[in-house]
Amino acid sequence: MTIFALTGAVLAASLVYVVMKVSHFGESQMLADKLLRVETEAANTKKELQGYSHYITCLDASRQTAGDALKGPVLTLTREYVQVEKLARGQHQLSADATVVVRYAVEFAYALNVSSAGLALAQATNGVSLKITRPSLLGDPKIKTLSSQIICALDVPDKQAVLADLQGKFAPQARGYGATLAGEETVRNLCKLKAMEAVRDAMARQSGVRHVPAVFAEVK
Repeated sequence: MTIFALTGAVLAASLVYVVMKVSHFGESQMLADKLLRVETEAANTKKELQGYSHYITCLDASRQTAGDALKGPVLTLTREYVQVEKLARGQHQLSADATVVVRYAVEFAYALNVSSAGLALAQATNGVSLKITRPSLLGDPKIKTLSSQIICALDVPDKQAVLADLQGKFAPQARGYGATLAGEETVRNLCKLKAMEAVRDAMARQSGVRHVPAVFAEVK
């Protein structure tokens, strides 16, 4: 009887131990699963938060991408001009003094310096600082005559020669107009806006960037 009693006690203790072991394993597994979920969520949150500031590490790559997009003309605009020329008697075989009035349109193309010296990005307190140089005239302006008139008391023998001579003066004048326009606030602001758009698009294209910050541009 004593042996049976001892044997029963041992079996009972073993059974309790097994039950406790199984229960403890279940709790450990639950805790491990919960810990894994928390660690995964933390890693995802960290990755997401890093995405909001990842643009800082991509400034050089963004500058190069934006520079490629800004190659060539970034702005074209057309202005109209009126040229008035006084011609004295004897010029172009004129029998009397004459006045020539020509109205013409000029298309100007402007480009930006997209080198590291002309296009610079830097981290700012509340976004990204963009510095660009002032735009420059790209190539020769395109000139189109809109209307012409020769005012003279007598008939003009060769009107085409008179107009051709006057039109030869348009090209150097147009280049001067274009250089002056490059310094105008309106032209500079339009080019600045193009550069800002290119930079924002370039940053958005960088891998891992989840947030594109404000871009503050300045023309040097």
